[in-house]
Amino acid sequence: MNSPQASHRRSHSVPIHSLGISQIIAYGLLFYVFALLKTPLAQLYSVSETYILILLSIIIGLQALLAPVFGYWADRFSAVLVMVFGLICGGAGLMMLGAGHHILFLYAGFVLIGLGVGGATYELAFAAAVQLDEQQSRKNISYITFYGAVASSLSWLIVGQMLSLFSLHFTLVLCGLTAWSMAGRMAWLSAQTAAQHRGHQTAFERFRFSQLEASEKAAMVLLAIAGGAGYLGFGAASMMWISWFDSLYANTALAVVLASIYGPFQLVGRVLEMRYGSRFDARLTGAVASVAVPAGVCLAQFDMVLVSLVAMALFGMGQGVITVTTGFVANLYFRAEIYGRAKGWISLPKTLGLACGPLAGGLLYTILGEMFLWAIMGLTLITSLSFFALLRHKPTNHLHEILSQRYGLSDAVQQKAGMCEQD
Repeated sequence: MNSPQASHRRSHSVPIHSLGISQIIAYGLLFYVFALLKTPLAQLYSVSETYILILLSIIIGLQALLAPVFGYWADRFSAVLVMVFGLICGGAGLMMLGAGHHILFLYAGFVLIGLGVGGATYELAFAAAVQLDEQQSRKNISYITFYGAVASSLSWLIVGQMLSLFSLHFTLVLCGLTAWSMAGRMAWLSAQTAAQHRGHQTAFERFRFSQLEASEKAAMVLLAIAGGAGYLGFGAASMMWISWFDSLYANTALAVVLASIYGPFQLVGRVLEMRYGSRFDARLTGAVASVAVPAGVCLAQFDMVLVSLVAMALFGMGQGVITVTTGFVANLYFRAEIYGRAKGWISLPKTLGLACGPLAGGLLYTILGEMFLWAIMGLTLITSLSFFALLRHKPTNHLHEILSQRYGLSDAVQQKAGMCEQD
């Protein structure tokens, strides 16, 4: 006879994998794909490729300012429903980009894509995971980031082939229809979980920073600082690794290989978090992982290929775990009913940091030269200090209070502990 725990796990496996696939589509088609599209779009609209990338950075920065609004909608109407809105906007934006030659189509398309990025990527997917199955949110967030880790590779491979076979217009239509098909799947999921979310709505309450407990206020501030500094450093370093290694070894091919290593190791970090993370306090795993990032940046300064390989592995694994940590740790302090709004404010500086990262990386590298990595190391150390400071503040979400203090337990025991707390 099947156990209640096994049935509970199966009932949520399909939604979580759907959320994961949505991240391949959202990140792949609304962000990473512009590495391929910038050239044909620049030719279509008679602008420079830099102009296209500047527009992309601007819309990411603008949607960051809307993060608290999306967070409110997630709590009020359900995160899955907000993702439907995001995917519809994103798909419409992609189609708009290829609709004509007038510059207004370019601007309108990017505005819609900005709404799509804000409404359909990680922060909303994490909120959906918490709302659908708060008890298993850590594991499910890990699954979602696992899918997201392959978004760039899949989108580049598939869309690159599409561009070689079809026109830009037809490629963008196909990408838009793909986003809309995922919106349809999310709409179906929203209908299936509507009754569950109505339970959250009955507990909907005003969310004011002044009314939070001291630990909750500290968690919001520290997670916001960690995200802002960390993703500014990550975005800056990611855009400049090839330039750095090229200057270090005077070998462009080797520089590209070295710079590419951190991507797969982000996936390794997320697999490790999925496999072993539940044995430890998530704040502690985040703090330890956050040390690996500046350690990797430090090692990248040495002109030894083996050391550079290790540096990129540490940088990638650390960042991979941090992505999961920043998604789940907020749930240790903010229950599902208010998670969306709390995460919306926490993610604002993180998204701004990511949007400003490429420009900051170019400026820092130009101004500081060989001292460039010291600035990156300083930013990532701020993230580390924030995570370690968070260990001093006790979680306030009672659902995770027992689970965050115990480790070495099997999943079944952890689930039973969580169910006892709910009772």
